Amino acid sequence: MLDKIIFFCAVVKSGSLSKAAEEFNISVSAASRWVAELEKEMGVSLLKRSTRRVSPSQTGMHLYEKFEPLARDAREMIEEVMSTGNDYIGLIRIASTPLFATEHLVDIISSFLIEYPKIKVKLFINPFPVNLVDEVDFSIRAQASYKGKIDHDSSDVRKRLVSEPLVTVASSRYLSQHPAPQSPEDLADHCCLYSKSLVGGNKWQFFLNGKVSIYNIPNFFECDNSEILKRLALNHAGIAYLPKSLVEEDIRQGHLVSILENYMASTFDINLYYKRREHYPARLSLFKDYLINSLEKRLLEKKK
Repeated sequence: MLDKIIFFCAVVKSGSLSKAAEEFNISVSAASRWVAELEKEMGVSLLKRSTRRVSPSQTGMHLYEKFEPLARDAREMIEEVMSTGNDYIGLIRIASTPLFATEHLVDIISSFLIEYPKIKVKLFINPFPVNLVDEVDFSIRAQASYKGKIDHDSSDVRKRLVSEPLVTVASSRYLSQHPAPQSPEDLADHCCLYSKSLVGGNKWQFFLNGKVSIYNIPNFFECDNSEILKRLALNHAGIAYLPKSLVEEDIRQGHLVSILENYMASTFDINLYYKRREHYPARLSLFKDYLINSLEKRLLEKKK
């Protein structure tokens, strides 16, 4: 019965018999039979079925809430035992910001999967925080950081992967049509391009009079994709607040101009988040170390 309860928890978690069946490598008909047999053995109805998805009954939800932590631990312990011969198996779920995924993560995952072909990876591109228990194993997030900022993610393990300055940029044509800001207060008269997930929306941080000050910039254009914000700046649409590595080549070639350099206070941090666990699955520990080591090598190569 225990194996059927573990499978039932997977059905509730995914909201789909077919997705749970795929995860357990069984047919959909076998999945339906397992749930039906479990309901018969327990003498209760556990699922409410519709044409689009399945959802737990009240009794089913009670069973799920009681057994899901145990089911998760059981799955991880089984995979841990099966991986003791250096033959790593299992699923790794990763959420990442678009910019980091494009610049680094996809290449790192590609080489990882070649080296460890029995591991499966699900990658979710999402600029916002996600649930580290129910949704993913690792969350890679971008955020602006500055001296004195309080990190509210203390319950999670955080590993900083990348840290670089955030710079304020605009095109020469835009600055020829709008007087270049001489201080952060002047941004109130400009078209500002920002990402809510990256720098806290329309709140930009600058050094002024020896301390960090937060400025509410005009609500002109918001998009949670740094590449799009850079493209808008290149198209003379306004002033953007972006990671230095993303725009330094455009600055070097004269396509963009760095402004307010004497007031820069924030850094662009890419952090890896994951949950503290008593029994950490071997495949997750393997990937974490692989990601960190591979990224360090890539960044060193980039500096050469």
